[in-house]
Amino acid sequence: MNYSKYNKEIIVITGAGQGIGKAIAKNLNNKYDLFLISKTSNCKKTVEEIKKNSIKNKTINRKIEYQKINLENEINLNLLKKKINFKKYENIHLILCAGIVDPYKESFKKLKSWNKVFKINLFSNIFFINFFLKFLKKKRKQNKIIVFSGGGAASSFEKFPIYSASKTALVRSVENFSQMLSKKNVSIFAVAPGAVKTKMLKKVEKISKVGTRSQIIEVVNFINNCFKINTKFLNGKLIHIKDNFKIIKKKKDPNYLKLRRIQ
Repeated sequence: MNYSKYNKEIIVITGAGQGIGKAIAKNLNNKYDLFLISKTSNCKKTVEEIKKNSIKNKTINRKIEYQKINLENEINLNLLKKKINFKKYENIHLILCAGIVDPYKESFKKLKSWNKVFKINLFSNIFFINFFLKFLKKKRKQNKIIVFSGGGAASSFEKFPIYSASKTALVRSVENFSQMLSKKNVSIFAVAPGAVKTKMLKKVEKISKVGTRSQIIEVVNFINNCFKINTKFLNGKLIHIKDNFKIIKKKKDPNYLKLRRIQ
């Protein structure tokens, strides 16, 4: 398939082989080209499904590619560079969904487990943000970086301490990036989707109770709405998909919906 003649924007999605990442990829507006990243071959099936729907909806010029990457290892994007010329796009957006919980009970006692969870939940996100920043500098339209966090960042999560620590660090990183990018046309914020029915949730429920439940369609609708509006007012914040945007806009406190600070 040749480069799209019509699409001027591309969305890069990590964790797109299953769960939330897959659902978002399959339900985004057809005006976006897609590059999907997953550690499993499930991502290939996702691409095939999207291409079939694109043909059915007569958007066959849409470019949809994927790369299988295990984010626990060193990330190599040489194949990605060969598949897609990112310089040609007017806008590049990131939706970073990849994440894991603690590998097993009391895994916090093993440094190896900490390394694994932090590589996927924190360092891979920082890698992708930094990698794509060089393509975002001169863009006129708002570029969006949406980073999926979780309940572990909002409060302690004693059954999954590594997950909680990594997500808290991720949200703080998003806050810092938002300040660093304040003069650029980049909107970056973190999203807490709530407890959505996925394989990860099944694993969590075997060990611990979960908080607010959400439907996968609510997450998809939230993301689609974010691409319809200027999300500058969300910069650096941790947003729950059920938060009221009107209330957030009215709040003048710059620390509203950020990690709690000791007064």
